[in-house]
Amino acid sequence: MSLGEYERHCDSINSDFDNESSGRSGPRPGPVLGGEQEELHYAPIRVLGRGAFGEATLYRRTEDDSLVVWKEVDLTRLSEKERRDALNEIVILALLQHDNIIAYYNHFMDNTTLLIELEYCNGGNLYDKILRQKDKLFEEEMVVWYLFQIASAVSCIHREGILHRDIKTLNIFLTKANLIKLGDYGLAKKLNSEYSMAETLVGTPYYMSPELCQGVKYNFKSDIWAVGCVAFELLTLKRTFDATNPLNLCLKIVQGNRAMEVDSSVYSLDLIHMVHSCLDQDPEKRPTADELLETPLISKHRRTSTMNEAPIAVVTSRTSEVYVWGGGKSSPQKLDAIKSGCSARQVCAGNTHFAVVTVEKELYTWVVSEVYEKYIGNLDNV
Repeated sequence: MSLGEYERHCDSINSDFDNESSGRSGPRPGPVLGGEQEELHYAPIRVLGRGAFGEATLYRRTEDDSLVVWKEVDLTRLSEKERRDALNEIVILALLQHDNIIAYYNHFMDNTTLLIELEYCNGGNLYDKILRQKDKLFEEEMVVWYLFQIASAVSCIHREGILHRDIKTLNIFLTKANLIKLGDYGLAKKLNSEYSMAETLVGTPYYMSPELCQGVKYNFKSDIWAVGCVAFELLTLKRTFDATNPLNLCLKIVQGNRAMEVDSSVYSLDLIHMVHSCLDQDPEKRPTADELLETPLISKHRRTSTMNEAPIAVVTSRTSEVYVWGGGKSSPQKLDAIKSGCSARQVCAGNTHFAVVTVEKELYTWVVSEVYEKYIGNLDNV
């Protein structure tokens, strides 16, 4: 999508809001999916937290028992710029389809409330994961695995010409299988080209790059600085830079005065050097996300899975239902073995055996049993 198309799309969404808020007094019917009007039912479970522009609530979709997150944003309480920033997240998410990026399913307006339906990650976020470690450091293999996934997500974003601008541990979500999902694109910005620069002061102070602190123009390398801060936290379980007030924090960031150093007796020098390169004071000396993925350390520590190849853009299913048919039967037969909330990524089928790999990195296999005339399922981690 070109920059002009992006801006026109954002304007059309903003126009939809104006039409919704001025021409209707009652609540809006359910969202339109697949071109047909459906009445969808969601049962609230709990509030998960607040993002840059609203509240996130976990819901159970009663039709298929799947879990989803609805971000609810009251646009009447936002300024015109803030409203456009909230709508911006929809446009950005619609552009991005990747295993390590939160999946976007749908959005609609309910009077003047914008609702965005997103993928739910059942493993919490990286911030809480680090807190749960207490004083127990992560193993290097796990740190590299996380960094590989984060770099893969950032690479996808940057290839689309998008600056995230708020990469932090709170915005990095996890599944229980330790699959990373980068989320919260309310502050993201699309640039003209890889040489374009942004100049608006946004983001979370602890992850702000020196160029942001100094109020100068910045580019994709500012996201790489934030990745370095996240990596540093994984290695030390502490913030990279810490201070009692914003001014002192910015001074420490500009001076490169980190709160502590990585223990070289626990982690390899290659890993420490890679993290330090992301935290170089000179943006031009920081690696790109693609260059991070090409480092021997990450290539060496990639897990044996489909994630080892170049990231593939996929559309994650909103349901957990898989059907099979054949064998003389004309009607599809639903398989009930897949756990609720899982999303099928790949399906492979033969005459008597077939398998499903989920986004959560679980493998389901079945074999047709003529004796019992039913499908027998097995579950393994992959």
